[in-house]
Amino acid sequence: MAIEISVTNATAFNSSVSDAFFDISFTNDSAFSYAANSSIYYYALLTDSTTGTAKTQEVTFEVPKTEEGTITAATTETFTIENTGDLLSPVTASGGRILYVSQ
Repeated sequence: MAIEISVTNATAFNSSVSDAFFDISFTNDSAFSYAANSSIYYYALLTDSTTGTAKTQEVTFEVPKTEEGTITAATTETFTIENTGDLLSPVTASGGRILYVSQ
């Protein structure tokens, strides 16, 4: 059974820790068509602002697709992660990839 929800503003589990969670957005440069019964994977290497040697954390997000379709250019997909790597703001991303099975 599907339950519809609407989220307006999120509340941190621990409001005294400003870097407890990060929102990560991926925007594709061009359109791509994906196959049915496959998944789209979003990958990035995150780097923080730790003085000296910056901390890094790899993230991968899976979005299962049951029907084939097309993601148009400039589509943004946003994910939220818990900061388990003790990253410090600001955090930048590199090595971004969107991986998929083509139609």
